[in-house]
Amino acid sequence: MIKKSVGCVACAAVLAVLLAPCFAAAPVKIEKVAPAADLVLEAEAKIQSLEAALESNDTYLQGKKTQIPTDAGVLAVLAQAIAESSEDSALKKSAPALRDAAISVAQSTSFDAAKAGLAAVKEAHGGKAGTAKLDHEWNKLARLGKVMTEVQKRTGKIRKNVRKAPTDANAASRDASVVAVLALAAHDDTHEVKDPAQVPKWKGFALEMQTSMSAVAAGFKANDAAATKSAFEKAGKSCSECHDAFREKE
Repeated sequence: MIKKSVGCVACAAVLAVLLAPCFAAAPVKIEKVAPAADLVLEAEAKIQSLEAALESNDTYLQGKKTQIPTDAGVLAVLAQAIAESSEDSALKKSAPALRDAAISVAQSTSFDAAKAGLAAVKEAHGGKAGTAKLDHEWNKLARLGKVMTEVQKRTGKIRKNVRKAPTDANAASRDASVVAVLALAAHDDTHEVKDPAQVPKWKGFALEMQTSMSAVAAGFKANDAAATKSAFEKAGKSCSECHDAFREKE
């Protein structure tokens, strides 16, 4: 009887594991990638940018193809990272709701829809958690093209700050942290890889970028110019090799 009971308990435990939802977490623990507090600041900056872009129908029309979907997509990625981080922060509880609202803005096809999404973004920023779930696939947070647009913009700023000591080391560090987190989204979005056998190579480049950019962020904060330059050069190498391997030749 005892053996039978133990066996039943074991079977029940196995069944529970099999039936539990699979959490599509980031490939690296967020707290090892970037400080949650820095991600919150960058998320708030994106919210402010979206508010300006959605001030009127005219500003919406100006930004609907690039700025709005890029800012909203990046906000969705940052929100997911904040939600998954083990570090507490002002947005942690409402981050899943913020993520979903940001995605709705990115996918909107009209000014009214974008404004409705922004209203939900502001509610989540204010602490309204709603019923949004923590689990979300990283390859469906933002379009890869918009992720790369942001990476390119931030990398340009980082390059200037590597060459000449930044006037605001914390801001420079946050730029690198954002790129590191965006690399995780790129890691899971493999739709550009035509040969399935090359997927591990794609993911390897993305993780190299993340690791290097996390080191760049740490270097800025420590005012260690040598370490920052070395890490940025490694990030550049990963980027170049990835482009050589996967960008279609013209």
